[in-house]
Amino acid sequence: MNYVLFSVLDYPISLLECLGIVSGIFCVYYASVDRIITWPIGIFNSICFFFLFYQVHLYSDMLLQIYFFASSIYGWIYWKKRKGVKPPITDLSWKVRSYLILSILAFSFLLGELTKKLPIFLPAYFTEPPSFPYWDAFTTVASVIANFLLARRVAESWYIWISVDVVCIVLYYLKDIRLVTIEYFVFLVIAVYGSYIWYKESRTVAFTTSNNEA
Repeated sequence: MNYVLFSVLDYPISLLECLGIVSGIFCVYYASVDRIITWPIGIFNSICFFFLFYQVHLYSDMLLQIYFFASSIYGWIYWKKRKGVKPPITDLSWKVRSYLILSILAFSFLLGELTKKLPIFLPAYFTEPPSFPYWDAFTTVASVIANFLLARRVAESWYIWISVDVVCIVLYYLKDIRLVTIEYFVFLVIAVYGSYIWYKESRTVAFTTSNNEA
């Protein structure tokens, strides 16, 4: 982040932050409109943000990028296997949704506890204590689940992304990563748009299917 490209209102914008933000916006937008190019862009984005979050001591978010890297490869392969045919959009049952919420809360707590101890376990690599460990852990755990559901074309993925974006906006504002904060406002808008597009598509398919069966 020390390699500054330019400044906006006395805020230095680094090459790393700029690349991460631009690739992130394209990645989320292409996901919302069902374009397979979202996955290779996501791979590049996860590399950028891995190093960015390490430097601002958001260790859960840093570790999350390893998962994003792997899941982007998975999503790319999964969508490509369909040979141009998009997988159908599905919904989760209320029972599964309840389990999902409980799982996110439980694993967020456990990951928060773990990241608090990273400076103790690995002092050579983690010289500073983590910032907002539990909220940071929540965005990590929720993002893992949301990204997997997105790859499987499950509608609830966008609702989880919306909650993640709201928390990230507050976190990154408090950490004074201004450009990334603005980016997550954009992500929030795209996530709302993506949920609307997927809802519209799923209702159209359901209507068509019911008419064909009739």
